[in-house]
Amino acid sequence: MALDYRIKLQPIRHRKTSVEGRSFNEEMESDRGRALNSAAVRRLQQKTQVFPLETNAAVRSRLTHSLEVMQVGRYISKRILAKLEERGELSDTGLDELGEGFVSAVEIACLLHDVGNPPFGHLGEEVISQWLQAEVIPDFEQRFSQQHDVAMLAKDLSQFEGNAQGLRILHNLQGLNLTYSQLAALFKYTRMAGEDKPADSYRQKKPGFYYAEQAMYQQVSECLQIDKGCRFPLAYIMEAADDISYCLADLADAVDKGILTIKELHDLLHDQWFVVAKNLPVEDGKFLPNILSKAMDAYQDEQLDQDHEYLLALRTRFVNGLVEQAADHYVGHHDAVFNGTYDGSLIEGDDAFSLAAKTLKKVAVNRVFCTPEVENLELKGVAVIRGLLAIYQPLLKLSFTQFWQLASNPNQSLKGFPIETRLLHKLSSKHKRTYVQEVQKLITTQQIEGDVQMLEFYHRVRLLVDYISGMTDHFALAEYQDLA
Repeated sequence: MALDYRIKLQPIRHRKTSVEGRSFNEEMESDRGRALNSAAVRRLQQKTQVFPLETNAAVRSRLTHSLEVMQVGRYISKRILAKLEERGELSDTGLDELGEGFVSAVEIACLLHDVGNPPFGHLGEEVISQWLQAEVIPDFEQRFSQQHDVAMLAKDLSQFEGNAQGLRILHNLQGLNLTYSQLAALFKYTRMAGEDKPADSYRQKKPGFYYAEQAMYQQVSECLQIDKGCRFPLAYIMEAADDISYCLADLADAVDKGILTIKELHDLLHDQWFVVAKNLPVEDGKFLPNILSKAMDAYQDEQLDQDHEYLLALRTRFVNGLVEQAADHYVGHHDAVFNGTYDGSLIEGDDAFSLAAKTLKKVAVNRVFCTPEVENLELKGVAVIRGLLAIYQPLLKLSFTQFWQLASNPNQSLKGFPIETRLLHKLSSKHKRTYVQEVQKLITTQQIEGDVQMLEFYHRVRLLVDYISGMTDHFALAEYQDLA
């Protein structure tokens, strides 16, 4: 039976749009406009890719990285459509009519995939998680030890995950009202943060969404017929585009910053390849060496900008090879990918393409991420994030009544708590509005008092983490310097 993308690619939103009756392709243009004009995307220009607080505009930020991922995602999508057409499956799947929206949805998912990352990169995620586990969870478990959901919520709160935070930003905090298909393309992982991690599931190795977004996740899954624990097909393409882009981009930035010379990079890649690819058949074992040889030829033939020519030749051939591999994997496992049961990445495996990507990543880890310049800036970021969390922590010490009185009356002061009053005033209005809306629902549904207080505290912690994790590198540093 043919796979029908009309089930998956639908112009349905959480809230009705002001212009009704548009096709899926037309609604994807609306999603593109919402994404490109969002504050979440603008903030990416001052968030770390590898080098925190970088002043050299040529070195990648999260925004420039996301634009590169966007292009690779478009490339993979186009190749998938071409391969399906060659197989005579484009019409049967409905993609002959939906192809334009299919490509656009992948592009925008690629653009938005990093919006949930905190300041100072992945180390920022770890610092926030460690702070939650040390400073918040013990108090949370003690306060609400009698409530039946305390263990699940404690586990949910104890992990900061950029992918889950990104969905929270787009849906709850900024309310972009993206189509369900666009949101589904962003669910890189399929496990709620409070659920136990399965031992052998690639799709659930990290949290994909928080308890606070559980209802949204269920609505999207039901509408698009995504079974529990399964991915949306376009999410595989977004993930592959990200993996292809960053493993080369980090090395190119290291060259731009003088951390590696081209000749050093060339030799490192060559040597590492023969470590990871030693068991490949002879012909497959020539894949990366051939690319490196052609890149060095381009380097030697160029007179003015040799570094650029080497990196361009390397990137072009590397990306072309891995894009073709990703598209072949998608089409070759089409049933499993469409149904979301394919438990892996489109570019992971033991073939030459996957091992080439592994080679580049390994060199980046061994020779770029661990340099004194990167590590010193990361430690600076650690101090900033820890310091900000500690500064705003008094807001978590207030009782339910005290904090609700302060948050629900933002222009008033809380008698006896001048510091907490001022700290709350500094939080984002959008974030405070989301908190108030969620807690108001709890109060009006007349739940058990203990449950209301536990869930209020859960949303209060989310409010604090939303504010600090949403900062850019430069804003976080300036905020810390102002308040510390």
